[in-house]
Amino acid sequence: MPRDLFELHPVTGYRYIPGLHAQVPHEGGGYLVRCNRVGYRCRHEPTPERPPGTFRILVFGGGFTAGNGVDESQRFTELLERQLGGSGPKEVQVLNFGLPGSGADQHLLGYRQYGREIEHDLLVLCPHVETILRNLETHASVPSGDAEADPDAPTLLPKPRFSLEGEGLLLHPPPTDPPTPSLGAPTPPPPSLVRGLLQRFTAEVDKKVPGFHAFTKRVRGVGYPEEYTDPLHPAWRLQRAILRAFLTEARSPVVLAPIPTFEHVDGTLAADPYLARFGEVAVEGRCELVNFLPRFFDEPRSTREQCRFARDPHPTALGHTLLAEGLVPHLRRYLP
Repeated sequence: MPRDLFELHPVTGYRYIPGLHAQVPHEGGGYLVRCNRVGYRCRHEPTPERPPGTFRILVFGGGFTAGNGVDESQRFTELLERQLGGSGPKEVQVLNFGLPGSGADQHLLGYRQYGREIEHDLLVLCPHVETILRNLETHASVPSGDAEADPDAPTLLPKPRFSLEGEGLLLHPPPTDPPTPSLGAPTPPPPSLVRGLLQRFTAEVDKKVPGFHAFTKRVRGVGYPEEYTDPLHPAWRLQRAILRAFLTEARSPVVLAPIPTFEHVDGTLAADPYLARFGEVAVEGRCELVNFLPRFFDEPRSTREQCRFARDPHPTALGHTLLAEGLVPHLRRYLP
């Protein structure tokens, strides 16, 4: 188990080791991870009271928010803090609650554990649209600090999950046992991990056969991820219930900012299905929905291709820059 980066947690399943200070190997040259006392990769501590004269923003998400692959100064949350800080009479503090490998279920539990009771002025939810299946899984794949680790065989850590009981959520705690193989077969990887491995394979083939990656996506359907095409799909119904709980429990205005896949960013896939589903939640919950794609589409395709790593699908520093620039106009209107 990658104890060098993560430890088990009874509520969220796992978290970064509190106070961690580690250099993580990566295809981009490696990046520094520094964590606060509650086990998130954030230089700010979630103090009960906001610092005097400060507008405090909480951001919840997965590995895209946590900043897998980049130093903390390059993440969109730090860029937001700097860009918004000069927009009004107050300083701006952005607390990053990104947890690699997580889904919206763990984001909600993290908010309940660490965010709901602390003073804040704005809540930003940044689920990556492709991680919808993680809400159904009992284990999550997380990055390792081991330079020799096989990126195609990441370590699985236990996680909690919700199930639907009518329209309500029933919480299932993290399992205490590892995944159990059936009939002596190897433990099957989570569906979200299978999807990630397929992405890596097609990306490698695409280097030799340009257009192959886009072709495979078109074959699977322009509405990919498929779970968003039907408002009654079980995975979306669960995701919607989790988002509704977030909006109901929020103690500040909420901005819903789903992060697109790079197939959406490069124009291979249409984003209409996921934007429609999140839009329905935003209208019902009376919160703002952010569409990142117009900012990416302002750039030529050659620039957009530099927004992700060659192998790792997480954003590069440039990708984080465009994510921040896509958010700033929306968040600035909430400042005093």
